[in-house]
Amino acid sequence: MSAEIAVRVVWSPSERETLSVVLSLPAGATVAAALEAAGWPALASAAQGDAAFAAAGLSAAVSRARPLGHVLRDGDRVEVLRDLQIDPMSARRVRFEAAGGIDALRLRGYAGRKR
Repeated sequence: MSAEIAVRVVWSPSERETLSVVLSLPAGATVAAALEAAGWPALASAAQGDAAFAAAGLSAAVSRARPLGHVLRDGDRVEVLRDLQIDPMSARRVRFEAAGGIDALRLRGYAGRKR
């Protein structure tokens, strides 16, 4: 077992903005340690534990949602997730209506003709 592991931390603090950093951490490092080492001030709540991190509207995932105490392995990718601002189905419905709804699909030949 090596003394250090390489992990990537990825975060999207706002729409269309993505930050990514590759870190070299000691073996046995946790998600919280990786977030602290990333040096992004907005993630400082991770140092206070899972409850504070969740209260900030954030969660972390390594393949799936994980607690901040999860021990990382070499090559892991830690993703910081923001709370959803809108339900994905509602957002899809709004985009569909803005694009012209079913009439626009019919015009393009993607939906059955009106009877």
